Amino acid sequence: MRRVVVTGMGAVTPFGFGVDKFWHSLLESKNGISTVKSPQLRGDIVKIAGCLPEADLSHHKKQVRTLFSSIPEDDNVNSYFLAVYEAMTSAGLDPREMHNTDHIAPCIADRKLNYIEYVDSYASLLKQATDEHGKLDENRYFLLLREAKIGKKTPFNDPDSINHFLARQYNITGPQLSVATACASSNTAIGEAFIKIKHGHIDIAIAGGAYHFDLSSMIGFTRIGAMTQNPDPETACRPFDLNRDGFVMGSGCGVMILEEFELAKKRGASILCEIRGYGYFSDAYRPTDPDPEAKAASQTIKSCLDLAQVNVSSVGYINAHGTSTKMNDLTETIAIKNVFKEHANHIPVSSTKSMIGHSILAAAALEGIVCIKSINEGTIHPTRNWMHRDPALDLDYVPDGPREVNLEYALSNSFGFGGQNTSILYARI
Repeated sequence: MRRVVVTGMGAVTPFGFGVDKFWHSLLESKNGISTVKSPQLRGDIVKIAGCLPEADLSHHKKQVRTLFSSIPEDDNVNSYFLAVYEAMTSAGLDPREMHNTDHIAPCIADRKLNYIEYVDSYASLLKQATDEHGKLDENRYFLLLREAKIGKKTPFNDPDSINHFLARQYNITGPQLSVATACASSNTAIGEAFIKIKHGHIDIAIAGGAYHFDLSSMIGFTRIGAMTQNPDPETACRPFDLNRDGFVMGSGCGVMILEEFELAKKRGASILCEIRGYGYFSDAYRPTDPDPEAKAASQTIKSCLDLAQVNVSSVGYINAHGTSTKMNDLTETIAIKNVFKEHANHIPVSSTKSMIGHSILAAAALEGIVCIKSINEGTIHPTRNWMHRDPALDLDYVPDGPREVNLEYALSNSFGFGGQNTSILYARI
């Protein structure tokens, strides 16, 4: 079976442009969450988010004129393409110089969903399946779900997808994959690209995720009680803390270049790490709440390690999904303990979202970049705002600043709405 490595990375985050800026800001425990200034994005209830900084892109457009010539005049899309450009440049890769690009696949998760439409639809079905005493008839609810047409109008391979513009700009004729598995989307994109390369279907993938939050999404998540009601951007996002009360939305883009190992060596690429494992299982539980027993999440982590043929004691760091919601942080802790047993208490676990919020489709890709930097730099970033221990959450959440470590393996968890659980194992090479 073929080996898969990462040869390039690019990031756009609330801290600005570039992987290095992102990484050093995390090590300094900076806060990327701020008050939303845009009247188009600012709501009456939720007024904070991990906003992208306002930036003048004219310099970048002048430097990379050909890149910006074939994408829309939209600053968000433009800024995300800087992550693509950074990843391609750092990998020393330009498909336009290749005779054949059938073996290259753009796999960036960016299919945006209308969360208000989904929430309203589910709420209506729940009401229909609940009797006058407030008791839910689950059989009737699932029957109504099967008959409903929720989300069926969402197209695949949307022509406005970043993958479309990426393929056009770089003359990539290989398959495109634009996934939407909620908060697990970019882990799914990276993981499926990994599998395709491993089994010889493609040789190179430009994988990751991009997301720009909007008012509609914020309202939708607020309606289901997933978002924090804390208006203070300094303390609102506090994963694994006793007083956590919901997540903070954010925007961003994370991109990786995945390649078959021998091909990367042959062309003299700088290899950053190897991807060794990928797991993906579903809760089959509820549209929003995670399974309180974390059965599928546990199986996801276990299958990821099994594929990698790595023992639990070899994993030196877990970058958690860590959203700052009551149930997610609890069930993720349960899943980690289910798989790692007594070793769970010896593994540092931290949340990138504590500093930049939850960038939904982009979150896992950015967190994968963090895992790779942690392996290469021998340092892990802290979980910001962890101040009061929840008696039910007893792992090492790295509350006291960056920590020097010697890592061989780092695990990235990403668990999305609808019970979509993914894990990826990154390894030193």
